This record gives sequence, structure tokens and C-alpha cells, in this order.
Amino acid sequence: MFLNLLFNFFLWTAVFDKRSYFGSYPKDGLISYILYANLIATFVMGSRTAEIGAYINDGTIINMLLKPVSFFKYYFARDIADKVMNISFAIFELCVVVVLFNAHLIFPQNPLLFVVFFINGVLISFYINLMLSFLGFWTPEIWAPRFLFTMLVFFVSGSYFPLNLLPGPIYHVLLATPFPYLFYLPAQTLTGHIDSSLLVIQLIASYAWVFLLYMLSKKMWNSGNKSFSFFGR
Repeated sequence: MFLNLLFNFFLWTAVFDKRSYFGSYPKDGLISYILYANLIATFVMGSRTAEIGAYINDGTIINMLLKPVSFFKYYFARDIADKVMNISFAIFELCVVVVLFNAHLIFPQNPLLFVVFFINGVLISFYINLMLSFLGFWTPEIWAPRFLFTMLVFFVSGSYFPLNLLPGPIYHVLLATPFPYLFYLPAQTLTGHIDSSLLVIQLIASYAWVFLLYMLSKKMWNSGNKSFSFFGR
């Protein structure tokens, strides 16, 4: 993750060597977006759910099914603990980049709006990761879908560049997916580049995606429990 952060930082610093603006972004605005987006990505993408698929395949999941504890709440608590550890390192790495390379960060804007988008992004990521792990109920091949999802997320969630630099039709198609709500919109909110004309729609869409993904993950969990069987434990 730190190498990814350095790659993005040096790439965009080089882009601004001979120009003061890229699209509608000044240098400080775009560099701030990249650093904030990578910091948010470290928290949002950190997850302990990757181990669930292996537990399903080797039967260990039975130990959890027999306990009177909400599986979703249990793994969400584990996820938050993992994310807190990740973010502590990420903040240190961000400080190193800012101090060593004299990066000028825009002071965080819109804190309340950021918190809303940030929480929804964390929940969206959690439910998607759960569904990827629940594939283990039907197939042992769970690594490849997760790898493809991770690669896709970093390209279409705004980790490498602000999504509104894309052509208008592509940008609006991406806004209809859950991916921009992971990094792009929280980072845009912090840098003050949020599109006020789309704000209400984006807020509604973020809550809608949280609800839809929660329902889908619950449905997969219930279906997987009904079809699951394992011998020898």
C-alpha cells in the first residue's frame, strides 16, 4: 500500500511539472485528493473476511455456526479492529510523504458530509467482501474473484485519479455502481470538490447501495447455510 501511495504521488507530481492545472484540478487539489483517497482506501479495503471462504472449505465455519453470536456483527467487529490497525500505519506513511516531499495538503473540508460517505463506503466494502467469501459455499475457487474485485476497485473507485476526469458518459455510468462510494466521494468531500448538483442523488444512492448489498449478503448467507454440509467435525 505504501508503494502504491508513492507511485501515485510521484506520477501526479511529474504531471504537474510543466502545468499548473490538470482538468479542473490545481496541483495541490489533485495531490491532496490522491493522498486522501489512498488513506481512505487503506481503511475501507482492510478486511478479515478473506478468511471466511477458507473456513467454509475446510469446515471450520461450523464452529461459528454453532455459537449464539451474530456472524455479521462478529466479522464486522473483526474488520473494524483490522482497519484501525491499518489506518494507524497509513497515517504515519502519509506524514512521511508530506514531510519528506513537502506535499501541500488542502485542509479537510465538509467533515459531517465526509463521515456519512465514509461510513457508507465502509459498509459497502464490508458487504461486498462478505459476498465474495460466501462463494465458498458453492465453489472452492474463491481467491480469483477476490483478486479480480480488488484490481477492479482500485481502477474504478478513484484510487489513481478523480473519476470526474473521465468522459461524462463513463463518469455517470460509474456513479450508478457502488464503487465511487468507496474512495472517490469521501476523498472529494475532504478536498471540497463535491458536485453540489448531484449531492442529494449521491447520498440517496450510497444508502441504497448499503441496503441492497446488505440484503444480498444476507440472502447468500442464508442460502449457503441451507446448502452447506461437511463431514468429520
